[in-house]
Amino acid sequence: MANQLFEEQEFDIVFTDINMPVMDGLALIEKWNKKMTRTQWVILSGYDEFNYAQKAITLGVKDYLLKPVTKKKAQETLVRLIDKYRKPSDHFLNMNELENLIDKLEGAIWTLNEDTVKSSISSWGELLVSKEIEVSYFFNTLNNILSMLIQRLNNRGNIVLEERAGIINGLNIEALIDSFQQNCIELIGRIRVQRKGQVLDPIEFAKKYISDNLTEKISLDDVADKLGLNSAYFSHLFKKETGTSFVEYRMQLRMEKAMRLIDSSNMKITEIANSLGYEDLSHFTKTFKKYTGLSPSKYIASLEMD
Repeated sequence: MANQLFEEQEFDIVFTDINMPVMDGLALIEKWNKKMTRTQWVILSGYDEFNYAQKAITLGVKDYLLKPVTKKKAQETLVRLIDKYRKPSDHFLNMNELENLIDKLEGAIWTLNEDTVKSSISSWGELLVSKEIEVSYFFNTLNNILSMLIQRLNNRGNIVLEERAGIINGLNIEALIDSFQQNCIELIGRIRVQRKGQVLDPIEFAKKYISDNLTEKISLDDVADKLGLNSAYFSHLFKKETGTSFVEYRMQLRMEKAMRLIDSSNMKITEIANSLGYEDLSHFTKTFKKYTGLSPSKYIASLEMD
């Protein structure tokens, strides 16, 4: 029905639900967005459908209304869009800038980088100075961005962030930006607590991960990525809390296991080296001698003399 109507004429404002038979709302917008260039699209979304909002942003959706939508809310949105339609189009947020902001904030929050969160939001805020953005529209957009960030962070694993309703507040654009920034920084605090608390201690996780993967070619970057930490920060944190570097710690575990295997098994030196991820026997031999003071063969001889 909608497709037939759009074939016949272009509409100024279209309200569409995300969930519809035959074609969902986002697919409908994507299909007609380039042809109906002046149309202002409004999404009707359920609570569990916020994961669709990111795509809606890229499609240039003007507002998101959370169901159930009251008659008053629908009227307010319609009046605002009609008013904006009569004014220059620069009164809406730039969707490419918004998408870039979301990507930057997700990465910064995940790596616990408060400075980047603040600078990203500040830079974005400077772009809004010349715009006359409706406060209610801005309020809805920021709350939707926060919901998207929480979902995207939860999807990375290892943490569980709960959404809290009505946490962004302010009577003007500046106040809303400040509130949004505080909520983003609070997310960093909540992640930091979970990683250091009972959910996940980054150093304990790293030590266990290294121990469980001694045969693999794991690097500091691999473990830092699994923890969602900046590599340089993780390297500093690991040495601070263990007293040794990541590489040295992994080497120590490998050499201790090599000594145990020599003591308690009939495996050949080449087999032990391979079982610990060393493809180059000479590298294993040099590392073993550096750690124990003896080459593997002399270490075996010393055991036989005992």
